[in-house]
Amino acid sequence: MGRKTRRKLDRNELREEALRPCPTLGYDRDTLASHLIRREAFSLAESQLRRAIWLNPYEAHFKIRLAWCLLKQGREADAREWIAKALAQKPDDAEALRIRRLLSANA
Repeated sequence: MGRKTRRKLDRNELREEALRPCPTLGYDRDTLASHLIRREAFSLAESQLRRAIWLNPYEAHFKIRLAWCLLKQGREADAREWIAKALAQKPDDAEALRIRRLLSANA
């Protein structure tokens, strides 16, 4: 009753775990997140983007998309945190700068 059950990882997740962090991982999760964003399923997209970032912390684009999802969910403080992390990696990214301006306008 009080015991936690762990979900069994599938073959792809085991591979991801073994390779993490790796600059070639996470793009499949980003593709799924893009689809979910277009469908306005922001909380589902958020989970995919968090996994992509966990797998590949080198890709600022994942952090930018996560910030966008958080902003669309009304979570401006969390979005500011992620856009700051993205801009630390890629200071001249036009999309990140646009999101930061939107966040500043909402402050």
